[in-house]
Amino acid sequence: MNIYKSSTFVAMAQDIKRETILQAAQKRFAHFGVSKTTMTEIADDVSMSKASLYYYFPDKLSLYGAVIQHIVETDETDPEVYAAEKDPVKAMLFYMDNRARFLLKNYNILEHLRNLSTTIPDELQAIFSLARNREQKIVHGIIDRGKAAKLLKVDDAKKITELLLDSLEGLRFSNRQHKTNFFPDKKQLETMFRREKELATIFFKGLTC
Repeated sequence: MNIYKSSTFVAMAQDIKRETILQAAQKRFAHFGVSKTTMTEIADDVSMSKASLYYYFPDKLSLYGAVIQHIVETDETDPEVYAAEKDPVKAMLFYMDNRARFLLKNYNILEHLRNLSTTIPDELQAIFSLARNREQKIVHGIIDRGKAAKLLKVDDAKKITELLLDSLEGLRFSNRQHKTNFFPDKKQLETMFRREKELATIFFKGLTC
């Protein structure tokens, strides 16, 4: 086996091991919660030493961030699903329902964010940016198609998308600002989902031709 093939094989083996670790961590985080799960337990689940686990993830926060990125990427709904709905209001509400489903499905993992106060660690910044970019792409597509079909009065779909997302973020911030935790509990989430859909409906109706 030449050096190139050998290095490729090693890289593939490392990728497989990393994926195995992520799946084991995700399972434990979802069942027991992040704070009650130890790196030793995860190492035991994948039959490796704790030192070997730290080779892939130097600490629990980096592993937690990788798990969040993993569930975001593997749970991603094809944007074309929203393109099938011609009514932009219904398409937007469909997207928001899917977003709510994702948050509730992974609540036991995501609720660990409540322990982070209002500061997002550097290890999670890129993941939040990924989620924001994904949301922007989907919403921009919905608005752009509504404009093309002459269902929405829009001059600049990108600017309108940014305005809507900023408005939704402002609503989410308002929902959090009087709370001691960064991530809302399930009751707060349900209230937030309802208010977000109300805001989006009013916003889109204001753009309707």
